Amino acid sequence: MRYLEPRSLPEALEALSEHGEEAKVLAGGQSLLLMLHSRLIHPAVMLALQRLTELSGIAYQSTEGLRLGAMTTQRMIETSPLVRQHCPMLAHASSLIASVHVRSLGTLGGNLCHNLPGADSPPALIALDATVSLASRRGARQLAVAELFRGFMDTVIEPDELLTEIVIPASSLGRRAVYLKHCVRDVDPALVGVAVSLTPADDHIRCADVRIGIGGVSATPYRALSAEKILRGQRLDGSSIAAAAAAASDDCDPITDAHGSARYRQKMLAVFMRRALTAAWKQDNQNDL
Repeated sequence: MRYLEPRSLPEALEALSEHGEEAKVLAGGQSLLLMLHSRLIHPAVMLALQRLTELSGIAYQSTEGLRLGAMTTQRMIETSPLVRQHCPMLAHASSLIASVHVRSLGTLGGNLCHNLPGADSPPALIALDATVSLASRRGARQLAVAELFRGFMDTVIEPDELLTEIVIPASSLGRRAVYLKHCVRDVDPALVGVAVSLTPADDHIRCADVRIGIGGVSATPYRALSAEKILRGQRLDGSSIAAAAAAASDDCDPITDAHGSARYRQKMLAVFMRRALTAAWKQDNQNDL
């Protein structure tokens, strides 16, 4: 196996263009190195991104929102004053990932690209309407996080593309947002992860807009579109929240693994949907459900 450490983004894209599917990209290594050790993968080329400092960091602009480099670690996101001020739900989601040791090395970009079921960042970013930037020698393109995932541990990223940045738009900041996770142990991936981002109407009784990201239940994270449709423009109360939770449970395609059965995941999705929606609605809201 060849080990490459490009010193610039153009150099990294050149290497990906040359080696394509023969190469694996090493970011934090918290998933990839485990797969190597278990001999689940046998790449001909390992492309390490540690020298690409331009892919790490967090920036905020009132008109554009939050920009996070793909090599930004989960620990940096968890502890960032900018993220905690403008997007506390994402900081909370990052704080729930595995252990502090893993979060100190694991990167946001690597978490998205690995697409392990039960990852905490994807549903949070889906609910926040985040986008990713993908770069290659052919050019750059932007994609909604909700459109990034194709199947079990699989994404739509091409072999010659590199995920460089994640952007949370300004319109998603300041909304009522909650992420709840259900797992066997604190360090485990989510059996069910529900992220809710909503905006109340002017009357503070109805829901003007809502986005719901689901993780852990199915092979890929996704938006709960049917539940969103039930809630959007409607009075948020126990009845509408229960209906949305039931719709999400009915529409999901749950998986079974060593941590939990498909049936259990489906039932818990309804439970945590109700909890997340109720918690989001009650943020700074005096109208109790």
